[in-house]
Amino acid sequence: MKYSIAFISPYKKLADLFAELANEVGKKIEIEIGDLEIGARKALELEAKGCDVVISRGGTSIAIKKEVTDLPVVDVPVSGFDLIRVLYYVRREADKIALVGFEPFTHGIEGLGEIMGINLKVFTLKEEWYEDTAKIKSVLQGVKAEGYNFVVGDNISVRMAKELGLETHLIKSGKESLHRALIEAENIARTRRREMEKTNRIKSIIDSAHEGIISINKDGRIDIFNPRAEILFNKKADKVIGREINDVLPELKLTKMIKMVDKPREEIWTVGKKKIAANVTPIRVAEEHIGVVATCQEVSGVQKMEQKIRKELYLKGYVAENTFDNIIGQTETIKETIIEAQDYARIDSPLLIFGETGTGKELFAQAVHNASFRHNKPFVAFNCAAIPENLLESELFGYVAGAFTGATKGKAGLFEQAHEGTIFLDEIGEISLDIQVRLLRVLQERKVRRIGDDKITPVDVRIIVATNKDLYQLVEKGDFRKDLFYRINVLNLNIPPLRQRRNDIPLLVDYFIAEFNSRLKRVIKNPGPEIMKILSNYDWPGNVRQLENAVERLVVRAKGKEIPRRLVKETISSLEGSPTKGIKADGKLNGKNKISLSLGKPLSEMEKEIIDQVVRAEGGNKSAAAKRLGIGRTTLWRKLDG
Repeated sequence: MKYSIAFISPYKKLADLFAELANEVGKKIEIEIGDLEIGARKALELEAKGCDVVISRGGTSIAIKKEVTDLPVVDVPVSGFDLIRVLYYVRREADKIALVGFEPFTHGIEGLGEIMGINLKVFTLKEEWYEDTAKIKSVLQGVKAEGYNFVVGDNISVRMAKELGLETHLIKSGKESLHRALIEAENIARTRRREMEKTNRIKSIIDSAHEGIISINKDGRIDIFNPRAEILFNKKADKVIGREINDVLPELKLTKMIKMVDKPREEIWTVGKKKIAANVTPIRVAEEHIGVVATCQEVSGVQKMEQKIRKELYLKGYVAENTFDNIIGQTETIKETIIEAQDYARIDSPLLIFGETGTGKELFAQAVHNASFRHNKPFVAFNCAAIPENLLESELFGYVAGAFTGATKGKAGLFEQAHEGTIFLDEIGEISLDIQVRLLRVLQERKVRRIGDDKITPVDVRIIVATNKDLYQLVEKGDFRKDLFYRINVLNLNIPPLRQRRNDIPLLVDYFIAEFNSRLKRVIKNPGPEIMKILSNYDWPGNVRQLENAVERLVVRAKGKEIPRRLVKETISSLEGSPTKGIKADGKLNGKNKISLSLGKPLSEMEKEIIDQVVRAEGGNKSAAAKRLGIGRTTLWRKLDG
């Protein structure tokens, strides 16, 4: 570490002695000669040149300290050995000796004369007298008047005593005192350089930050205003630092926040035509508020960054594309399901989605994520039945290099990749009991341990799971852990099958035809009522996904602009089941469960009749009835009471 040290000597002999010492210890020290004001002027020149520490002695050291502002000054100490050596020498020449010097040199030596058998008196000069030679002269005149014929002291005391005709002897510093001062100066220089490097590093970080940074002290005055803040607020740092923030940017109201802000808080400021988002953080020392610091950026910049992040997530596949606006349907059943899901989006508890194959469980999961406060964070979707069990654990929880054969590099699991966002686990009923144990631990502890690792990683995720199986029955059979079931079943959402929302089928058909026309460059017209009736009467065991596939086949096979009735019947005949599985004219629902309806009644009465029959079929179990009907329990109670 490079640093520079200078020595300013009050007289030449001391300068020569220091030069000799520097040569002996192999140090390159700049040496100047100048007493009092002359020495102080030389110190100012050295400070301007970037000197780290200056060494001096006596009154010259005091003069330097008064003049320089940011330059440490090390005093050459007068050791007891230096003083005893001088007094021992002069006691043979004088019977009364006066020791004259500046504070604090004279402290503690009054009793030295008695110890050495010398008539010795100490006369102390005050620090502020170094510029007032008249007062120093007055003290020396008092020395002479008291009959002291010999003066021992520093350079200025000895010089003025000679002018009054007194005998004198200069207290000289030996090499040991000079060496001690040099060691102290080097320690200070090294520390100062380290602090300067740290300060410059912090300044570089602040200056290169992409956010504007403003810091104000407890008096409300600006002490930091980085280049980005200059751009944001159109003000130069050298014009605002040191000024009160209220005079510079009164609209920020930062002065009020010095004592009011106990923790970081977000603010939106309007400065001219700009909207600026800021995070205001208190600065405390020993629980005392000493200021605040605000990091800020233009709202438009935040939005651009958000778009960039979402783009990166999209490229990774960790983004939810769908919202509640993408869920098509106008029946009361689907509308109530959407309202229920929107309620669940506002809270962060685990959500269990139940629905038959193809009902749109992931569509709802994405919509819930996009309506939640995590919408700007990852959405990681995973089908638990898609890969073998031996790979499922490593996919979910990750692994480290060497954890198993072929694991040459470590990999973060899906829970880590979903950190601060949402993880959606479809087909949750397919995972083994061993994986269930690990999953339960992650949900309870919010921590993940990779395979082969001894460290744990905290994760903050919302979990949404989905299944088309009756998890309660799996629990009863011992195939699904009861504690995991209760952990994931805090909130539950039943997605109604398409056969319970038949009036939505025409809407969905029109939507899919438009989609495939665009994708396949076709101009197929929407079907008429007759074809829509055929499509609506089919049960669609594969639900919306099966309907979508069927419409795509119809669009592909249609020769003209219209879909012929023959092609619709042929397509449906090839699907699982047949049109005879739909509702017939007598209102009876064929299939596993039969419901008899009396047509001609109002729709509301027919609906209640269906509900009553399902509740009876389930032995009065309203939860089972709600699940069979594809509606929430709250909705079931409301309809029964209506």
